[in-house]
Amino acid sequence: MAGPNRDDILQRVVLLLRRDLKLGPDAVIPPDMPFFGSDIDLDSLDILLLVTSIEKEFGVKIPSEQMGKEVFQSVSTLVDYVLKTVGSSPAAPANAGATPSTEPDYVSRLPHGPAFRFVSKVTAVQEGKRAEGVWSVSGSEPFFAAHFPGNPIVPGVLLAEALAQISGFAGPAGAKGGMIAHLDVRFIKPITPPADIVLRSTFVRQTGSLQQFDVSAMVGTDVVATGSITLHRPA
Repeated sequence: MAGPNRDDILQRVVLLLRRDLKLGPDAVIPPDMPFFGSDIDLDSLDILLLVTSIEKEFGVKIPSEQMGKEVFQSVSTLVDYVLKTVGSSPAAPANAGATPSTEPDYVSRLPHGPAFRFVSKVTAVQEGKRAEGVWSVSGSEPFFAAHFPGNPIVPGVLLAEALAQISGFAGPAGAKGGMIAHLDVRFIKPITPPADIVLRSTFVRQTGSLQQFDVSAMVGTDVVATGSITLHRPA
């Protein structure tokens, strides 16, 4: 079987660059264009978004330690890395090594006050790997009174906040608090109370103070939201 074609990979990477960095169709992107100190000049969030797109497009995994300037020297070095790595990065099982949480005080560790906590309980934590919890909504919460009165629906913005809060437990130890730096969550089905919403977050990578997570929410057997969240979390 023929191996991957470098020219094809180069064209696909250039298309991703145009889309993710919002470069116009007339922007010239030669293979030797550097990512730093050029017209592109990526910052940490740009790199996270580009890495996510590269992984989805080519089915590869770029570890955090590979995200330095060695791989991201230029378009060409990124293409070479993809060419070398494509097809050789098996995904780890989602539940590998997870440890059930037995500590009852995880929720109290949230930096938010009780009225703005959208995690009712934390059911599993593996720092630097993953976390799982539940947000239980009864329908009596104050925000339901004005959010589609008579036909209450869990606000998507609060579900995204719940996923961000559970992600704080999935990240590496040492970071405190955190703010949403980037949100890419697809809301698949509306949630009507009462409901126990299972929140899951898997740590993907860290660049500087930015931590990226794959997240999902389920009600029963239905996936109601899925996507990724990037938190700004200074050490």
